[in-house]
Amino acid sequence: PAPTGGGGFGGGLFSGTVGSVTPTADAVTMREHASFVELPDNSFMTRVDDPRAGYGGISYLDYSAPITEPIQLRFIRRHRLQKKDPAAAMSEAVKPIQYWVDSGAPEDVKKALIEGAMWWNQAFEAAGFRNAFRVEVLPADADPMDIRYNMINWVHRSTRGWSSGGSVTDPRTGEILKATVTLGSLRDRQDYMIFEGLLSPYTNGNEKPSILYDTALARIRQLSAHEVGHTLGLGHNYYSSGKGWISVMDYPHPLEDLKEDGTIDLSQAYQARIGDWDKVAINFGYREFPRGTDESGELRKILNDAWDQELRYFTNQDTDIHPRADQWSNGGNQADELNRMMRIRRAAIDRIGERTIRSGAPMTTIEEPLVPIYMHHRYAVESTASMVGGQDFVYAMRGDGRTPTKWEAAANQRKALDALAATLKPSELTLPRQLLDLIPPRPPGYGMHRELFARTTGEAFDPLAPATIAADVTIGFVLQPDRASRMVAQNAIDPTLPGLGEVIDRLTRATFDAATATPYEASVRRATSSVLVDRLTWLAMVAPNSQVRAVASLKLQRLATRLRAPNANELDAAQHTLFAAEIKRFLERPAEVARVMPVAGAPPGAPIGGDMPQNWLERPTWCNWEW
Repeated sequence: PAPTGGGGFGGGLFSGTVGSVTPTADAVTMREHASFVELPDNSFMTRVDDPRAGYGGISYLDYSAPITEPIQLRFIRRHRLQKKDPAAAMSEAVKPIQYWVDSGAPEDVKKALIEGAMWWNQAFEAAGFRNAFRVEVLPADADPMDIRYNMINWVHRSTRGWSSGGSVTDPRTGEILKATVTLGSLRDRQDYMIFEGLLSPYTNGNEKPSILYDTALARIRQLSAHEVGHTLGLGHNYYSSGKGWISVMDYPHPLEDLKEDGTIDLSQAYQARIGDWDKVAINFGYREFPRGTDESGELRKILNDAWDQELRYFTNQDTDIHPRADQWSNGGNQADELNRMMRIRRAAIDRIGERTIRSGAPMTTIEEPLVPIYMHHRYAVESTASMVGGQDFVYAMRGDGRTPTKWEAAANQRKALDALAATLKPSELTLPRQLLDLIPPRPPGYGMHRELFARTTGEAFDPLAPATIAADVTIGFVLQPDRASRMVAQNAIDPTLPGLGEVIDRLTRATFDAATATPYEASVRRATSSVLVDRLTWLAMVAPNSQVRAVASLKLQRLATRLRAPNANELDAAQHTLFAAEIKRFLERPAEVARVMPVAGAPPGAPIGGDMPQNWLERPTWCNWEW
C-alpha cells in the first residue's frame, strides 16, 4: 500500500511517493485543464537567433530553402510587443506584456514577487518601451491555467527544489503565447536557514532578526526576476564580468562581507535591480526598428557595444570548462573567491552552536544549518576547478576578429590548484570540539533526512563524514575524466601548462603530506587520503582517454610503493597497508571492477534556498557516476 501522509516514515520525510505531499495517498484528486488554442495571426515578426544574445530559441528545417541557403532556421523566443509610435525613441506599447502573481502567496512574498518581476521594466525602457511590462495579482475568478494569463505561481512541494520559467510557444515563429513561472515555497525557508548558519544570531534564543527576513525576501525578488526572465525568452548567463554582477539570469550566491571583527554582513547579499546584461538582451530581442533599418546590422551593433563593455553571455554547458562562467559564485578570479569563501566559511563554523537555533529547538537540529555552512564553499570549488584545464573561449563568429579559444594561463591554473588544495587542509575540515559536543543523536520525530550528513557511526554524529564529503567534492571536480583529458591535451600542446601528473602530485601532497596538529586532524588526513586513492582508482578504471588511465595507474603504482615504507604511527601504518594492498589488487586485475566502498554523497546543494536531475552539485557514489 502507498504510504500515508508524512511520507509514511515519520517526521514528514520525503519518500518519493504521493503520500509525501498529501494527507493520505489513498484518495488523491487531480484537476486537468485542457485548452484548444488558436494560433496567432501571421503578423508577428520573427527575429533570427544569435548564440551571443542570450536567448533560448526555436529551430526547424525548411526543406523549401534553396540548396545555397541553410536548411535549418533559428529564431529567438519572445513575446509580441509593438510600439504605439514606431518612430519614437521611447513609446508606450500597443499591448503591454502582462504577468499575474498567484493570489495564494503570502502577502510579503506576493509583494516581493511583484517587485522583482517589475525590474524588467528597466530593461524594456532601455529597449525603447515605456510601461511595457506589468505585474498584478491574479483576480479571484481567473483560472491560472488559462492560456491568456502569464502566471507567477507559488507552489508547495515536499522538498525544496528548482524553480522554473516555462512557456507555451508558437512553433512556427517563436512567439511566446503563455508564460508559466513556478516558484517553490520552501526556497525562502532554505535561504533563511543558511543565513541563520552564517550569523548564529540567537543570543537570547527568541530574537527575530530583521536581517534574516529582509535578506530572504531580497532573494525572492531576485528569484522572481530570474524566472520571469526565462519566460521572456532568456537563458542563464553565468559570465563573471570584470564589471562585477551583470545579470539576474545568473545563479546568485549571497555576497557576504567578512568584517575585521569576524562578523558577517549580509546587507548587500543580493542586488535589487535588473542587470546591465539583461538590458542588452532585451534590447536585442525586443527593440523595434523603424522601417528601412538594417536590422541585422543594428543587432550586431548591440552585441558589439556590449562586448566592449565586457557584457557577454555564457551559459550552462560552459561552466565546466570556461574559467569565467560560474554558477553560485561572486568575483572575477575564482581562486581568489574560493580563498575568500573559505575565510567566511570558517568564521561562520566557529560561531555555530546554541546561538544558531531558537530556544526550545532540539540541540540535534544544529546540524541542519551546519550542513550548508560546512559545504558553503562547494560552488566556489566547482568554479575554481573550471580554471584547471580550462579554455577561455568565446562564441566566435566568422569575421568578428576575436580569438575563438585559448588555454587558461599556466599561472592561473596553478593558482587555482593551490586554492583547491587549501580546501583539503585538515585544519579546514575539522569541526570545533565544543560544536561536536552539542550534537547528540536525533530524538524521535527528528529522524535522518537527505539534508544531513551521511554517517558511518550509527545514531551518533560522524565527525569524519563531513570532511570525507567535502574532500570528495574538491578531488572529484579536479579529477573529472574530461578535465583530466584536457590536462593531458594542454600539456602536450604547451608543456608549460599543468599536466595530469602534476595535478595528481599536487593533490597527493595536499592529502598524504598534509600537516596535522591533533589526532582529529590526523584522522581527517587519513580520510582525505582515502578519497584520493578511490578517485584515482576510479579514474584509472573508467576514463575514456587511455593516457588518462595510464597516468592514473602509474601514480597509483608509485603511491603503493611509497606506502609500503615503514611508518611509526600505527594508524597511518594500518591505512597505508590497506591502500597498498588494494592498489596492488586493482593494478594486477585491471579488468575487474574496483572495490565498491562509496564515499557518502554530499547533501543537496543547489538550489540555494534538489531533487531534480539538474542538481549536478549533488554527486552520487564514485563508482556509479555517469558523464
